Amino acid sequence: MQSTHIESTSDQSAIQHLIQNSDGITIKWSDGHSSFFHSLWLRDCCYCKECGDSYSSKRFVVPSDIPLDIAIGETNITPQGLLSITWAQDGHVSHYDPVWLRQNCYDDDSRATRFHKPVLWNAQLGDSIPSVAFVAAQTDEESLLDLYRKLRDFGFVVVTGGPVEPGGIEAVAGLIGDLGDSAYTKIFDLSPSSAIKTMGNTHKSVPPHTDEAFRYSPPGINILGCVRPASDGGESVLVDGFFVAERLREQNQPQFELLCHYQQTFNRIHPGRLDQRNRQRMIERDDRGEVIGIRFHTRSAGPLNLPADMVHSYYAAHRALCNLMLSPENQVKFQLQAGESVIFDNHRVLHSRAEFTDPRRFLQICNVARETFHQRLRLLADRLGYPVEAGMVLASGVS
Repeated sequence: MQSTHIESTSDQSAIQHLIQNSDGITIKWSDGHSSFFHSLWLRDCCYCKECGDSYSSKRFVVPSDIPLDIAIGETNITPQGLLSITWAQDGHVSHYDPVWLRQNCYDDDSRATRFHKPVLWNAQLGDSIPSVAFVAAQTDEESLLDLYRKLRDFGFVVVTGGPVEPGGIEAVAGLIGDLGDSAYTKIFDLSPSSAIKTMGNTHKSVPPHTDEAFRYSPPGINILGCVRPASDGGESVLVDGFFVAERLREQNQPQFELLCHYQQTFNRIHPGRLDQRNRQRMIERDDRGEVIGIRFHTRSAGPLNLPADMVHSYYAAHRALCNLMLSPENQVKFQLQAGESVIFDNHRVLHSRAEFTDPRRFLQICNVARETFHQRLRLLADRLGYPVEAGMVLASGVS
């Protein structure tokens, strides 16, 4: 075992001590934290000109180029403060910036800090609905970042004081990206007078759902804008899909697991014009077991295609999740006024609508790609001096 001592500094990313063993290196940092790096990981993360780097995708080394028994020959700290490693097999020299190493160390505590933790909510959030003024977000980058943070953390944000005229919703969508496609049109009218007769264009209440679950890749971020509210009802209702999924996990772990494992069939078929069919899980988890996406649409849920002995159990789990989503204690309800919009994460937040009778009610909905929003958030956070937020791992949503 080889040990190298480095002078201590107050910088948490300064290497204080190196301990080398057969599998890799343990770095002890000046703030007392300790990180182990495998030799394989370090060699794979050599981003010299010869090896290329993964950030630009100009990578010249593939995993099969690296021996599984790769061994460290020598280590030292360069005059510039970089960790230098000479590899035993071929004498290749790799250099690592200590700041980069600290940002990418993969002990459990360090990994946990890099994943975004959403703020889960229920009806109690109705007293403090996250909102941002349209003009402020359009003219001030800190206000725009505030909008991005609220959308990231809560899964939705209300934008006030926006355009009132039909089509003005595109300017609101432009705060986060370019208009995306949908099963119908880029900007879809929600009005009883619409020629497209979906349930959203009736007077009836609409149960909580995520849009277009029947598509392989549903819209990422939806923008629902009000041109003219109803004079009687028609309130918007939102449900935090992550919150109710976690409630189901707490109340009945086996039912939660069923919805994470088995796939539901979703359909949207208009003979001769539209035929979209899909089988996907209602609840999506990452490799840590954390919920990262919800796909839920009772109106397009088709016949189950499951093993016969799972049908009753799956129905029971679906019913339990539906009950949670329909419970008023898990819903935030508000009335959008003319010129107001709500931007929401369609892979997390379910939306619905109360019944109304006013035939003049007129809303519009459109969407922006999830990747575009996340990219803009990272770029803006980095530009305004928030590198931790810029590098945060965000939920990828449903597959």
